[in-house]
Amino acid sequence: MNKRIPALILVFIFLFSPCVVIADVSVSLRIDRKKATLGDSITMVVSLSGARKSDSPPILNGLASFEVTRGGTSSRVEIINGRVNSGIDYTYALQPKKTGTFTIGPAEVKVKGKVTKSNTETLTIAELPQSSGVDRGPLFLSAGLSSEKVYVEEQAIYTLKLYLRTRISDISLNLPEMEHLTFKQLGKPVEYQSVYNGQSYQVLEVRYALIPSKEGIYGIGPSKMSMTVFQQGRQSPRGLFGDPFFSSGRPMTIASEPLELTVLSLPEKGRPVNFNGLVGAYDIQSQLAPSEIKTGESATLTVLLSGRGNIKRIPDLRLPEVAHIKVYADQPVLKEETDVNGLMGSKTMKWALVPEKEGVFEIPSLSVSFFDTTRQRYRAIKTPPLSLNVLPADKDQMHASLDVSKEQKITETEKQEVKELGHDILPVHTSIEALHSGTRSGTGRAIFWIVLMTPVFIYSAALSVLKFHKKSPGSMAVARAKKAAKTVTRQCRKGKITSNDLSLTILQYLNDRFNLSHGSLTPDEAADILLSRGVRVETVEMLRGVLQQLEDAVYTGKGHEACDMTEDIPKLIRLIEKEAR
Repeated sequence: MNKRIPALILVFIFLFSPCVVIADVSVSLRIDRKKATLGDSITMVVSLSGARKSDSPPILNGLASFEVTRGGTSSRVEIINGRVNSGIDYTYALQPKKTGTFTIGPAEVKVKGKVTKSNTETLTIAELPQSSGVDRGPLFLSAGLSSEKVYVEEQAIYTLKLYLRTRISDISLNLPEMEHLTFKQLGKPVEYQSVYNGQSYQVLEVRYALIPSKEGIYGIGPSKMSMTVFQQGRQSPRGLFGDPFFSSGRPMTIASEPLELTVLSLPEKGRPVNFNGLVGAYDIQSQLAPSEIKTGESATLTVLLSGRGNIKRIPDLRLPEVAHIKVYADQPVLKEETDVNGLMGSKTMKWALVPEKEGVFEIPSLSVSFFDTTRQRYRAIKTPPLSLNVLPADKDQMHASLDVSKEQKITETEKQEVKELGHDILPVHTSIEALHSGTRSGTGRAIFWIVLMTPVFIYSAALSVLKFHKKSPGSMAVARAKKAAKTVTRQCRKGKITSNDLSLTILQYLNDRFNLSHGSLTPDEAADILLSRGVRVETVEMLRGVLQQLEDAVYTGKGHEACDMTEDIPKLIRLIEKEAR
């Protein structure tokens, strides 16, 4: 019976709720990456939204150069703010036949006789990577750069690919630490099938935007990936159907090849005076709404500067003064996003324009300069000049304003005498004796005083209780410190705990144990705290290693999976308790 309740609720919502709005039918197409090789398998998903089923499977265009294998379908129903969005996802596997750049799509889906088309995507297929002819084994890590030569603050794409033909678990990643180089992950890791040196591999790919802040030649060290590897023929006596959970694995750390990146300084030749370090490719748009108003009203000028590059360098533009127009600037809004090709985003700037008189006013153009990395030269983009037509105000509004400004009085004919509409419900007493009824009993007086004094007694009692239970901040901190270690041990003994939860538990322990209030801590910051409290260096390094593994798990998308360190953490906490002062 309980299983039917959600279905009944949905039926009730669809049939009887007047607030439910059915979403419009739409179709979207997406692929898991924009670049691949001849040996890779690409995943494509066609999503139908606004309908629970289609008249027929989607018609796919632009796939003549691919072998298409149909995967499964999945349906969904979402209700967000009273809006119902139901749909179907169709999954396909694409195997390229030749190299080149291809336009995938659009996909066409027919719903109730009406055909809806999706967007298109661009996919570039390259040759298979050259191999040395040497078998690299069932497990290796490869690194690559989208470009070996970039300008300062131009982003290069750093791609890591884990090739495997064996079972693994508990992956953690350590990126090379380089001064003046910043790594920023681009989306979630992608899994697919590929061929290397004639062997079929399962590939786990993760991409990073690599942003240099200073010119020079950088030797990028190898990235290191640690994991537990399960090999066939090495199962424990409890091994069951080859399940890694019941198999005996061994820890392993593999490293990628080192790379070299050359970072060029921005050229001095042709550098604009107003250049502020913006690098990439950008576009600017403007809109004035409305373009025709009356005196006393306001119009809004909106400028959108968007593109790909070091988005945070987009400057706040200043609108020049316009005669007889008051300008009020709004707070700019910066949005930064990522995709497989790197960092992108936009900045929206708005101004309210209030004219002081009628006429036609020209709003001057706004410009911004940047170094275009695709053309390798400086560029200036600007908005077109806009016109604001201001009409005279309505006569009624002008007359009303004149009346107010001259403080004209209301004419005598508009005055009315005060009329008596009725009498008060209660009589007006003319002497104090009328307030004494003389009939109040002793019981009534007692009830009156009880009601009057009850709030006083309640307040006094509550105040006494609070004073009795109130403790000093110092005593509360001591109590939390004593319970901190027990709390960690209790959490670890519950059984399976995720890396994310374990990291938060250790953070809470450090806050409670040493009376801190940190919202987050890096492994180095946690180590500094313990060293300042007298904990031995060996113990500090052990905790640093634990926190680093947990951070890597969270950072690589494995934070929601169970952690296998729950037996070691209580021992480590006991060591800290013994050594800390």
